[in-house]
Amino acid sequence: MAKIQKKTKAETLIPTASMSDIAFLLLLFFMVSTVFVREKGLRVNMPRAEMIQKIPRNHSATIYVDKNGMISVDDMYIDIPDVQWAMQKKLADDFNVIACFRTDKDTNYGIMSDILYQLRLANTLRVQFEAKLKR
Repeated sequence: MAKIQKKTKAETLIPTASMSDIAFLLLLFFMVSTVFVREKGLRVNMPRAEMIQKIPRNHSATIYVDKNGMISVDDMYIDIPDVQWAMQKKLADDFNVIACFRTDKDTNYGIMSDILYQLRLANTLRVQFEAKLKR
């Protein structure tokens, strides 16, 4: 009787030689196609300060006020009565939100007082005023 040899199964291998090329192409694609959002805000000439403290940007809502009285909360132009609504929405999204004022140094304080009153009505009690460092 003839002895029949068992054939070995063919191994299936995934070719990994071009895997690094694919990874670098994907990395390049995402680097080129990613758009970084930059706050536009209003153009303000901020006052100078002797000492400054960094504000954590992940828990802040920036309120821009220019010398003409235009108000913007995180690139959304609003009027003074709408500040309460906008900050209540921000507070609902993040309980630790800080209202950061970026105001022009020539801004009328009456406008800022009205905005502070709206922040109090919205229960946004953490407020900071931003300034540039004196040099």
